[in-house]
Amino acid sequence: MTKLLVLDFDGTMTDAEEEGAPFRGGYLDDITALCGLPRDEVEALAVRFEGEVAAEPEAHGWIYDGQIVAPATVDPYLRIMPVARRILDHAGVFRDETDRTRLLDAILYKYNYQKTRDVPRGGAGEFLRAMAGRPVYVVTNSHTDAVQRKIRALGDLDWLVERVHGRAKKYVVDAAFEAVPEALTLPGLGRPVLLRRRLYCEALEALRAETGAAWEDVVVVGDIFELDLALPLAMGARVGLMVNRFTPPWETAYLADHPRGALLERIDEIPAFVGW
Repeated sequence: MTKLLVLDFDGTMTDAEEEGAPFRGGYLDDITALCGLPRDEVEALAVRFEGEVAAEPEAHGWIYDGQIVAPATVDPYLRIMPVARRILDHAGVFRDETDRTRLLDAILYKYNYQKTRDVPRGGAGEFLRAMAGRPVYVVTNSHTDAVQRKIRALGDLDWLVERVHGRAKKYVVDAAFEAVPEALTLPGLGRPVLLRRRLYCEALEALRAETGAAWEDVVVVGDIFELDLALPLAMGARVGLMVNRFTPPWETAYLADHPRGALLERIDEIPAFVGW
């Protein structure tokens, strides 16, 4: 029986491609200024490198602390990371890894995220309003206030606004966190899926304590398996992957055969999976 439903938000309750278009444009504007290259050249490089990433999705990813922590193809926010690195390499600037990571993740990402549009998936508002009175929470890497604003725009969801836990840092891997194995191997993916995401687990554990839910009573729904679902699945939860045309095939194949996994194409499929 489900006693706790945890939702990611961007890309799960929203159309990431539509809402992220201004993010991509703004990010490339800033890269242009930093590289000293013409804007049209930066755009051409971005398109070229996006094509290379799409052609070999398993070879690229979001690099954090020297490790790939998520695929690079699922949404505009992740796709820009390896592309920006390739453009900086091409221009020969910001070669120091610490400075580069701080620039790309801590500065440009946060600044340009503010430019995103609000584009909820079809049925998002109806679904969330129908969840009133249920133990539903949002745990997201995005800023709390930004997601709260998107939820308010859907109307009559003050109860959920107060349940948004932002900046969850699902991408942070802690090798000393031994509650789960170090990694998961997925057929078709030539690198490991790193599981030891202590900060994300602590956020989920706090919600379990608040609701009294055992791990087998938890359902997590997200659009990026490595960030949103791999850790809770390893802990014993059920997980639903909200797929899109960029979802990696190794993720869909793995969850299609997993007894605690589900592939979801529409928001109105969530209640049946949750059992509500």
